[in-house]
Amino acid sequence: MRFTVVLVAAVALTGCKKAPEAPVAPEAPAAPAPVEVKVDGTLHAVRCGDVTAEWLGTAPEAPAPKSFGVESLRFRFKDGAVKPFKPAGALEFSDWSFEVFSPDCAYTVLLVDRFGPYQSVKTSALAEYLDGGGAVVELRHADSTARVHSGAHFVSPRELEYQASCCGGVEVVRAAVDDAARQSVVFSAPEAPKGIRRTATGYEVVP
Repeated sequence: MRFTVVLVAAVALTGCKKAPEAPVAPEAPAAPAPVEVKVDGTLHAVRCGDVTAEWLGTAPEAPAPKSFGVESLRFRFKDGAVKPFKPAGALEFSDWSFEVFSPDCAYTVLLVDRFGPYQSVKTSALAEYLDGGGAVVELRHADSTARVHSGAHFVSPRELEYQASCCGGVEVVRAAVDDAARQSVVFSAPEAPKGIRRTATGYEVVP
């Protein structure tokens, strides 16, 4: 009788044993993604991880790019905080860009004046930066002559290219967003009255 009781108890314990948990799939890596505009006056919005960039302004008439209507930029954070971006100098209608986040959302790069520099900050420290603090990497053309900085776009998670124009010519600079010393000119056009354009193989002067 005693043996029977022990056997039944063992069977009961076996039946109650917790089933193995299914493996948890890793979260997809963060990447910039446009989101629905829900606030009046917002032209465009892009979410990157826990941060959403919102560009405010008035939609321009076609065929002008939508970015030409931007008048200001702000960032909305997961905790509900909304912080404005305050350029250090003047930005004209053609200076705004919707490409401010690195492809993996780790860095945010902002043009603070049309003559430069671009300022690169870790997105995790963006709120602190917008409050006037945080570590910043400044990306500026090495020429002492004032050059209009424009057209920044990421070519890898840690590198971008931007144009530096002056006196009828333009140079394209490739820069590391995490190291101000790693910059190099990848294209130079001493004369480009109509600007330059990207091609499948690099850049060319607009004829």
